[in-house]
Amino acid sequence: MNQLLSSLIAILIATTSFCQEKVLELGLEGGKISHHQFSFMLSHSYISEGYFFSSRKWIAAPSFGLDYNYWVKKNLAIGIHTDLIKENFALEEASGDKIIERSTPFAIVPALTYKPGEHGALILGMGGEFAKEGSFAVTRVGYEYGWELPKKYELAFSLTYDLKWNAYNTWTFGLVVSKFFK
Repeated sequence: MNQLLSSLIAILIATTSFCQEKVLELGLEGGKISHHQFSFMLSHSYISEGYFFSSRKWIAAPSFGLDYNYWVKKNLAIGIHTDLIKENFALEEASGDKIIERSTPFAIVPALTYKPGEHGALILGMGGEFAKEGSFAVTRVGYEYGWELPKKYELAFSLTYDLKWNAYNTWTFGLVVSKFFK
Protein backbone atom coordinates (compact mmCIF):
# COMPACT_ATOMS: atom_id res chain seq x y z
CA MET A 1 0.00 0.00 0.00
CA ASN A 2 2.90 2.39 0.66
CA GLN A 3 3.99 2.04 -2.99
CA LEU A 4 0.44 2.82 -4.15
CA LEU A 5 0.28 5.87 -1.90
CA SER A 6 3.70 7.08 -3.09
CA SER A 7 2.66 6.63 -6.73
CA LEU A 8 -0.59 8.56 -6.23
CA ILE A 9 1.22 11.43 -4.50
CA ALA A 10 3.79 11.56 -7.32
CA ILE A 11 1.01 11.67 -9.94
CA LEU A 12 -0.76 14.42 -7.98
CA ILE A 13 2.41 16.54 -7.75
CA ALA A 14 3.24 16.00 -11.44
CA THR A 15 -0.30 16.92 -12.49
CA THR A 16 -0.38 20.15 -10.50
CA SER A 17 3.20 21.10 -11.45
CA PHE A 18 2.64 20.87 -15.19
CA CYS A 19 -0.81 22.48 -15.35
CA GLN A 20 -1.46 24.23 -18.62
CA GLU A 21 -2.78 27.76 -18.52
CA LYS A 22 -5.41 27.07 -21.17
CA VAL A 23 -8.43 29.35 -20.72
CA LEU A 24 -11.42 27.40 -19.49
CA GLU A 25 -14.63 28.89 -20.80
CA LEU A 26 -16.89 27.35 -18.16
CA GLY A 27 -17.46 29.55 -15.16
CA LEU A 28 -15.96 32.66 -16.75
CA GLU A 29 -17.78 35.96 -16.61
CA GLY A 30 -16.09 39.00 -18.11
CA GLY A 31 -12.74 37.15 -17.96
CA LYS A 32 -13.16 36.34 -14.26
CA ILE A 33 -13.49 32.79 -13.01
CA SER A 34 -16.43 31.66 -10.87
CA HIS A 35 -14.52 30.08 -8.00
CA HIS A 36 -17.31 28.05 -6.34
CA GLN A 37 -18.86 24.94 -7.87
CA PHE A 38 -21.60 22.83 -6.27
CA SER A 39 -22.50 19.48 -7.87
CA PHE A 40 -25.16 16.81 -7.46
CA MET A 41 -24.66 13.32 -8.89
CA LEU A 42 -27.12 10.48 -9.45
CA SER A 43 -25.20 7.26 -9.90
CA HIS A 44 -24.81 3.53 -9.49
CA SER A 45 -21.94 1.96 -7.60
CA TYR A 46 -20.63 -1.41 -8.76
CA ILE A 47 -18.95 -3.70 -6.23
CA SER A 48 -17.23 -6.86 -7.50
CA GLU A 49 -16.66 -8.42 -4.09
CA GLY A 50 -20.38 -8.71 -3.30
CA TYR A 51 -21.65 -11.79 -1.51
CA PHE A 52 -25.16 -13.05 -2.18
CA PHE A 53 -26.61 -16.44 -1.10
CA SER A 54 -23.20 -18.01 -0.42
CA SER A 55 -21.59 -16.99 -3.71
CA ARG A 56 -19.64 -14.00 -5.03
CA LYS A 57 -21.64 -11.65 -7.23
CA TRP A 58 -21.32 -8.14 -8.63
CA ILE A 59 -23.54 -5.70 -6.76
CA ALA A 60 -25.04 -2.66 -8.51
CA ALA A 61 -26.29 -0.26 -5.82
CA PRO A 62 -27.97 3.13 -6.33
CA SER A 63 -25.97 6.04 -4.98
CA PHE A 64 -25.78 9.82 -5.09
CA GLY A 65 -23.14 12.42 -4.38
CA LEU A 66 -22.77 16.05 -3.36
CA ASP A 67 -19.52 17.84 -4.22
CA TYR A 68 -18.01 21.24 -3.64
CA ASN A 69 -14.99 22.53 -5.59
CA TYR A 70 -13.06 25.77 -5.18
CA TRP A 71 -11.31 26.69 -8.45
CA VAL A 72 -7.85 28.01 -7.55
CA LYS A 73 -6.96 28.41 -11.24
CA LYS A 74 -9.00 28.13 -14.39
CA ASN A 75 -8.10 24.45 -14.62
CA LEU A 76 -7.31 23.39 -11.03
CA ALA A 77 -9.70 22.96 -8.10
CA ILE A 78 -9.62 21.62 -4.58
CA GLY A 79 -12.79 20.28 -3.06
CA ILE A 80 -14.78 17.88 -0.95
CA HIS A 81 -16.50 15.00 -2.77
CA THR A 82 -19.10 12.90 -0.98
CA ASP A 83 -21.26 9.96 -1.91
CA LEU A 84 -23.80 7.71 -0.25
CA ILE A 85 -24.61 4.18 -1.39
CA LYS A 86 -28.33 3.77 -0.70
CA GLU A 87 -28.30 0.06 0.01
CA ASN A 88 -27.18 -2.45 2.60
CA PHE A 89 -24.97 -5.24 1.29
CA ALA A 90 -22.56 -8.00 2.29
CA LEU A 91 -19.18 -8.54 0.68
CA GLU A 92 -16.06 -10.62 0.91
CA GLU A 93 -13.14 -8.88 2.64
CA ALA A 94 -10.06 -8.28 0.46
CA SER A 95 -8.13 -11.00 2.29
CA GLY A 96 -10.95 -13.46 1.52
CA ASP A 97 -11.12 -14.52 5.16
CA LYS A 98 -14.57 -13.28 6.12
CA ILE A 99 -17.80 -11.68 4.99
CA ILE A 100 -18.46 -8.11 6.12
CA GLU A 101 -21.68 -6.13 5.97
CA ARG A 102 -22.10 -2.46 5.04
CA SER A 103 -25.15 -0.36 5.87
CA THR A 104 -25.59 2.65 3.57
CA PRO A 105 -21.89 3.60 3.55
CA PHE A 106 -21.05 7.31 3.27
CA ALA A 107 -17.72 8.45 1.77
CA ILE A 108 -16.12 11.87 2.14
CA VAL A 109 -13.00 12.56 0.07
CA PRO A 110 -10.93 15.76 -0.15
CA ALA A 111 -9.91 15.85 -3.82
CA LEU A 112 -8.02 17.72 -6.51
CA THR A 113 -9.68 18.28 -9.88
CA TYR A 114 -7.61 19.13 -12.94
CA LYS A 115 -9.12 20.14 -16.30
CA PRO A 116 -6.51 19.66 -19.06
CA GLY A 117 -9.02 20.84 -21.69
CA GLU A 118 -12.46 22.30 -22.06
CA HIS A 119 -14.58 19.21 -21.32
CA GLY A 120 -12.61 16.58 -19.38
CA ALA A 121 -11.60 16.62 -15.72
CA LEU A 122 -9.29 14.31 -13.76
CA ILE A 123 -10.03 13.74 -10.07
CA LEU A 124 -7.68 12.41 -7.39
CA GLY A 125 -8.30 12.29 -3.65
CA MET A 126 -7.98 10.44 -0.36
CA GLY A 127 -10.54 10.24 2.42
CA GLY A 128 -12.73 7.78 4.27
CA GLU A 129 -15.87 5.68 4.03
CA PHE A 130 -18.07 5.39 7.09
CA ALA A 131 -20.84 2.98 8.09
CA LYS A 132 -22.10 1.66 11.41
CA GLU A 133 -20.01 -1.51 10.91
CA GLY A 134 -16.74 0.44 10.67
CA SER A 135 -14.65 2.81 8.56
CA PHE A 136 -12.19 2.38 5.70
CA ALA A 137 -9.58 4.64 4.12
CA VAL A 138 -10.44 5.52 0.51
CA THR A 139 -8.30 6.51 -2.47
CA ARG A 140 -10.41 7.95 -5.31
CA VAL A 141 -9.42 8.31 -8.96
CA GLY A 142 -11.99 9.66 -11.40
CA TYR A 143 -12.79 11.25 -14.71
CA GLU A 144 -15.66 13.58 -15.66
CA TYR A 145 -16.66 14.74 -19.11
CA GLY A 146 -18.97 17.76 -19.11
CA TRP A 147 -20.75 20.30 -21.26
CA GLU A 148 -21.44 23.92 -20.43
CA LEU A 149 -25.11 24.87 -20.12
CA PRO A 150 -26.68 28.34 -19.90
CA LYS A 151 -26.62 30.32 -16.63
CA LYS A 152 -23.35 28.77 -15.36
CA TYR A 153 -24.60 25.19 -15.19
CA GLU A 154 -22.72 22.13 -16.37
CA LEU A 155 -23.92 18.62 -17.23
CA ALA A 156 -21.34 15.83 -16.97
CA PHE A 157 -20.84 12.09 -16.96
CA SER A 158 -18.64 10.79 -14.15
CA LEU A 159 -16.66 7.58 -13.71
CA THR A 160 -14.77 7.05 -10.44
CA TYR A 161 -12.86 4.19 -8.90
CA ASP A 162 -12.69 4.00 -5.11
CA LEU A 163 -10.05 1.78 -3.56
CA LYS A 164 -11.16 1.03 0.00
CA TRP A 165 -7.95 -0.07 1.71
CA ASN A 166 -7.99 -3.61 3.08
CA ALA A 167 -11.68 -3.91 2.22
CA TYR A 168 -13.30 -3.69 -1.22
CA ASN A 169 -13.33 -1.56 -4.37
CA THR A 170 -16.12 0.36 -6.07
CA TRP A 171 -16.72 1.65 -9.60
CA THR A 172 -19.26 4.48 -9.74
CA PHE A 173 -20.87 5.76 -12.92
CA GLY A 174 -23.17 8.77 -12.75
CA LEU A 175 -24.77 11.86 -14.19
CA VAL A 176 -23.63 15.17 -12.63
CA VAL A 177 -25.33 18.58 -12.63
CA SER A 178 -23.13 21.47 -11.45
CA LYS A 179 -23.71 25.16 -10.73
CA PHE A 180 -20.92 27.76 -10.66
CA PHE A 181 -20.97 30.81 -8.34
CA LYS A 182 -18.69 33.83 -7.89
